Amino acid sequence: MKLPPGATGFGTDSRQSKKDLQDLAAVCHHAARRTGGAVAELIPLGATPNFHTATITYPDDRIAVLRHGLLPWLALAKPTRPGQAPRDWLDRTELAEAIGEVSDLRILTRDELLQPLGSADLADLAAAEIKQIAYWRPTTVGDLLFNLWD
Repeated sequence: MKLPPGATGFGTDSRQSKKDLQDLAAVCHHAARRTGGAVAELIPLGATPNFHTATITYPDDRIAVLRHGLLPWLALAKPTRPGQAPRDWLDRTELAEAIGEVSDLRILTRDELLQPLGSADLADLAAAEIKQIAYWRPTTVGDLLFNLWD
């Protein structure tokens, strides 16, 4: 997988960030209605984490929809406690299809997120991002893209 500049989330524009959170909320409310769930929580990105989170609840499940702070990418994961990075990536076809009805955001698959970082193409990342990767030592693409680095 080739990672574009900004993959680590450094350099987030707060004005764009607010719009991205509003867009995520709208997308998730639509997807939740279509799949029998409800949006229970919206958490904006900050210095950490580098992603917005919307939690969709179902009678027997909860799914976190993560929106990268710079890239037009989403990931689905089991919700975590505040201050914990996502680890349990999910593929949910019905939810992904409902999101795709109203958004052109790319939904990363579980396999993409679990790809070892050593096999990813980092050539387009800025020197500052490479330095952060060397410091934090993420092991997978998901660890790099959706992080709590400060």
